[in-house]
Amino acid sequence: MSHISQRGLIRFAYLCLSVGLTIGLGADAFAASNRPSGFKTICKLGQTCNVSGSVDVAFGASDLFVIRRLSGTFTCTVATFGRDPNPSKGSKECSIPSNATGGVGGGSAPAPAPAPAPTPRPNPTPAPAPVPQPPATGGSAACRPGMISGVVDCGGRVVGTSCNDQSESQQPVFTLADGATIRNVTLNANAADGIHCLGNCTLQNVVWQDVCEDAATMRGGSGKVMNVVGGRASNADDKVFQHNGIGSTVNISGFSTTGSIGKLYRSCGNCSNNGGPRRVSINNVILDTVKSSVAGVNTNFGDVATIRNLRIRSYTPGKPKVCEEFRGVQKGSESSSSGERFNTRACNVTQSDVRPF
Repeated sequence: MSHISQRGLIRFAYLCLSVGLTIGLGADAFAASNRPSGFKTICKLGQTCNVSGSVDVAFGASDLFVIRRLSGTFTCTVATFGRDPNPSKGSKECSIPSNATGGVGGGSAPAPAPAPAPTPRPNPTPAPAPVPQPPATGGSAACRPGMISGVVDCGGRVVGTSCNDQSESQQPVFTLADGATIRNVTLNANAADGIHCLGNCTLQNVVWQDVCEDAATMRGGSGKVMNVVGGRASNADDKVFQHNGIGSTVNISGFSTTGSIGKLYRSCGNCSNNGGPRRVSINNVILDTVKSSVAGVNTNFGDVATIRNLRIRSYTPGKPKVCEEFRGVQKGSESSSSGERFNTRACNVTQSDVRPF
């Protein structure tokens, strides 16, 4: 039996198991939430809700959501959002970003009282301000392989092109232009090099059924930000998120993995004209099996990984490595690891930030 056919059988087995595993992890082991990270609940299933202005509203339960941009008064129902993201759960909620205003009923909701200031904690890489996004345009009709501009909501569509194992020459399914957002899309096992981000971009509620080469790559340069909000990836032989753009940031929040992955994130170790710094923030993330490390960064290029609220299946210290420091090199050479680190300039994470489930 060839190597390729063995890999195909492994992918098929993982896909057959992924639905049951996802339900089990999302409902119990992951202590799933009825709202995405950074959102607040304003009403529950069947209630009349209102928001001030045009706001992204998430509808769902147990870490599975549909997100629609709404304004004024609406009803928190499947009909409003077009589909039920989690039919097995009846206790669904409608939630909005924490800095937005909304509530129950048809009138204007008062602005929420400011939350008490958290206890200061040194952090060399504060999270950047959210990237402003244009109004949603195109809808699901614009959800097709190729260049994505503006805000495209795929409405749960399943998309794929091809997969040539770990070939580095594969093209992405979607390329996000500077300022683009893609929402509510599932990439199947034929997802090639996944999604490429050319500048500021947002990947919201994106699911990879089976990662081919990489799930997503940040190519945007200095000052650009890729936000990964919610979503899930299964079975990455190597890494889930690749970070190439020098001077840019990747924020990963409310994300989870099922099956086995090599790494969640890697700052490029041997890109052409390699350098830095590159920054990543990983918050409220739940990982199944990790073969190597959660995040890899290049200390000699000034990279920084900030990790909070991380849960890993059966985690014990060192298994897997959480933040791994490397020495970055130029294309043609191989980057070398100096091992796992906590509380360093490059690895802004403490042991208490990581918990098993």
